[in-house]
Amino acid sequence: MEADLAGKISALAPRVVAPLMLLLTLILPALALPGVAPAQGIPGIAGPYLAAENAARRGDIAEAARLYAQALARDPDNANLMGRTITHQMAAGQIERAIPVARRLDALRPGHHLGVLLLAADALKRGDPDRARILLDTGGPESGPFAGQLMDAWVAFAGGDIDAARAQLAKLEEADTGGAAGEIVAAYHLGLLESAAGRDGDAIAALDRALDRAIEHAGNGTLRLTRVRAGVLARLGRVEDARAAVAKRLSQTLGDKRLELLERDLAAGRIPAPVVMTGIEGAAEALFGVSGYLSRGDNRQIGLAYAQLAIHLDPDLTEARLLIAGILQQDGQFGLAIAAFEAIPASAPEALDAEIGRAEAMQDAGRVDEGIAALRDTVAAYPRSIEAHTSLGDMLRRDSRFAEAGAAYDGALALVPHPEQRHWPLFYQRGIAFERSEQWPRAEADFLKALELEPDQPLVLNYLGYSWVEMGENLAEAQAMIEKAVEQRPGDGYIVDSLGWVLYRLGDFDGAAEHLETAIEIKPVDPVINDHFGDALWMIGRRIEARFQWKRALSFEPEETDAERIRRKLAEGLDAVLEEEATGGDPAITKSDGTATGTDANDGG
Repeated sequence: MEADLAGKISALAPRVVAPLMLLLTLILPALALPGVAPAQGIPGIAGPYLAAENAARRGDIAEAARLYAQALARDPDNANLMGRTITHQMAAGQIERAIPVARRLDALRPGHHLGVLLLAADALKRGDPDRARILLDTGGPESGPFAGQLMDAWVAFAGGDIDAARAQLAKLEEADTGGAAGEIVAAYHLGLLESAAGRDGDAIAALDRALDRAIEHAGNGTLRLTRVRAGVLARLGRVEDARAAVAKRLSQTLGDKRLELLERDLAAGRIPAPVVMTGIEGAAEALFGVSGYLSRGDNRQIGLAYAQLAIHLDPDLTEARLLIAGILQQDGQFGLAIAAFEAIPASAPEALDAEIGRAEAMQDAGRVDEGIAALRDTVAAYPRSIEAHTSLGDMLRRDSRFAEAGAAYDGALALVPHPEQRHWPLFYQRGIAFERSEQWPRAEADFLKALELEPDQPLVLNYLGYSWVEMGENLAEAQAMIEKAVEQRPGDGYIVDSLGWVLYRLGDFDGAAEHLETAIEIKPVDPVINDHFGDALWMIGRRIEARFQWKRALSFEPEETDAERIRRKLAEGLDAVLEEEATGGDPAITKSDGTATGTDANDGG
C-alpha cells in the first residue's frame, strides 16, 4: 500500500514553477502537425525522416531536430517538413537555426503558428515591433491562438502604442473564448502592462480581478501573481498590505525563495521594481506562462518550444529555464535535464529548486546514490529549508530506506515549531516512513497529528485505517475511516482496494469482492489489487476465477514476497496458506470482535 501512496505524495511538492492554474483550452487549437510521408522519388529522404519520427516519439528532441533538418535538406520545399523542423529545433533551443527555416516557410505558406511566433519574437528582439505586428496579423484578425494575441499586446507596447496594447488585453479579458482562465491571464497581463507603463493604480485593479477569479476557480492565485501584486501595492505606498499578501501566501506553502526575498526587502523598506518593464520582457512572460500549461499535457514539446523562445527573448527569465529542465526530465531526457538544472546560477532564487530537480533527475536516471548524496549536500547548503529536508526524505523513502527517510523528515519538522494545516503532509510522509521502518507508535502519532491538522484527509484516513485493521486494532473506527476516504475519492482504485481488503480481513467476503471488483475496474493491471480480488473470490467459492486473478497478478510483476505467496496459493489453495499463516501467528482474517481465525471460506468450486 505504501508504494501506491508514495506516488501520490510526490505530487505534493511540485518543482516546476508555472503561472496561474488555468485550463488548457485557452492555449492553442490543435497543434499536432498533419502526418507527412516522405516525398516519393526523392533519394535518401526516407531514412532520416523515419529516424526523426522515431527520435521524436522517444522524446529525443535534439536528435529529432537534426534528422528533420537532414530530411528537409533533401526536400527543401516540403512545408510539412519545415513545420516539423521548426518545432523540434525550437524545442531543442536551436532558435537561430530555426529562424531561416521559419522565413522560408512563411514565404511558402504564411501563418504557421510556431513559425509566426518565432519570426515575430525575432523581429521584436531586433527592435522592429512594426514587423512583429505584421507577422502576428497573419494569424488572422485576432492574431491567431491565445499566445499570439497576448504577444501582440506586448509588441504594441514595445512600439509605443500603449492604448492598442491595453485595448487588446481588455478585449481578451472580456472574450468568451478562454472562459474564466482567459479572463485571469488577460487581467494578469493587463496588470503587468499597466505597471510597466507606470500606472500602478490601474495595475492593481487588473491584478485584483485576476486574483479574485483565480481564487474563485482555482482556490488561490499563484506565487508569481502574489509577487507581482505585492510589488504594485508597495509602489502605491501600501507596504503593509503588500507584506500581508506575501505572508498569507507563504503561510499556504512550505516556502518560496522569491517570496521570502520579497518579504525581506519590504521589511527593510526596499520597494521592488516591476517584474516586467519592457515589451520584450512582457512577450517572454506570455510565452513562459503558456508553456507552463502545455508542459502538463500531451503538448509538452510545444510547451518546451515556447519556453525556449521565452528565454531567447529574456535570458534572465530563470523560471523558464527551470521549466525547461523539468520538461526534459518528464520526457526522460535525464542527461539534458541535469545539465539544464546545473546551468541555473547558484545566486538565482530558483537555485534550491534547481538543486532538488537535478537530484531527482539523477534518481530517475538510475543514479540513486548520486541523487541522495546531492540532496544531502543541498540540505547542508540550505539547512533552514523545509523543502530540502522533505525532498531528501521523499527520495530515501522511494528507495525503501525508511529509517533514514524518517530522520530526514525529522529535520523538516524541526523547522516547524507551531504546525499549521499546511504541514499535514509532513506528518503523513514521516508517518509512512516510521510505519515502514517498524516504528509504529511514532507512525500512529504522526497520522493522528496529520488528521488533527487536516481532518478527514482521505490519504491519511486510508493509511491509518488500513494499518489498524492489519494489526487488528480499532476495527470499527478503521472501517469508518476507510469508508469516509472512499466517499471522498470513489475513483481512487487504491483506496477502494483498501476498503475491499478491510472487509475481507473482517470476514465480509461478499462485500470485499464487490469493492475489489470495482477497484480492478479502476486499476486493472495492479498486481496487489488483482491478488486481493482473487482471495475474496476464493472465499466466496468462485475458485476458478480466483486462480485466474492470481495468475493475472503474477503477470503484473508483484514484489517477490507477494509473488511467492501467490505461487503457494496456486499450488496448494488459499485455505492451506491461511491455515499455515494462522498457525504461525499471522492470521489473515480478523473477526469484528477482534479475535482471529485462519479461514472461513464457503464450500464450492
